[in-house]
Amino acid sequence: MPPVNIRKSVGLGGVNNSADVKAVKARLVELGFDWLTADDVMGPTTAKTIKLFQAIKNGRNQVNIMGNDGRVDPNGDTHKWLSADNAPRWMQMPPGSEAEGFHNHELAQTNDAHDFGTNWLADTLRAAGVAYKEDFLSVHPNAALLTLNDFSLPQGGDTPMHATHESGLACDIRLPRKNGQTGGVVVGQAGYDRKAMRAMIIAFRKQTLASRVLLSDQVLVAEGLCMAAQGHLNHAHFEVKPPARIPS
Repeated sequence: MPPVNIRKSVGLGGVNNSADVKAVKARLVELGFDWLTADDVMGPTTAKTIKLFQAIKNGRNQVNIMGNDGRVDPNGDTHKWLSADNAPRWMQMPPGSEAEGFHNHELAQTNDAHDFGTNWLADTLRAAGVAYKEDFLSVHPNAALLTLNDFSLPQGGDTPMHATHESGLACDIRLPRKNGQTGGVVVGQAGYDRKAMRAMIIAFRKQTLASRVLLSDQVLVAEGLCMAAQGHLNHAHFEVKPPARIPS
């Protein structure tokens, strides 16, 4: 990926020379942050998008926090990530299929716009689906698919439904049931399929970018597979972390 050439800072409190602003915005649009226009206008939406990009490359699940200052400084870390060969891309999350071992339940929820995230998350979930299929579904063909739910909003950022789904690095997982379906069950109920849930977490944790898993299943917590968290008895929460940056 060719480098983003800027001479001065761009964003909040930046110099914001026209050519520099246009270069930064053009790269963000190229990376899927396409609610922007690749022009030379520096405004609040561009600053918000730079903060979102920073949250992603910083591995933070919230956008408006320290470290995401909304400015691109020449040769600074944000500038380097914009030019990186593995810069994060913003995208709608994949639908999945039985052949891939996972299903994206979120796409069917037309009243809920939490459909978007990073390619880092998408690629990790695809790989986890394949691992889950090969390691568990191949032996338990009637078990539930790894079923995804609730990513981030179309432009990321604050969502009242989730405190940590702002930057496209996290999603929820519907709990598997023993009848091969998902959802409508909580940890400890007779219909909850702990074996399938264990296999899903193991498949996810095999992946290079896998980070936290939240689920208040004390059996799986004791096995070191997840962390208990308030509100996580009826679903799990998977997070990814940034890869090492690959310079252009």
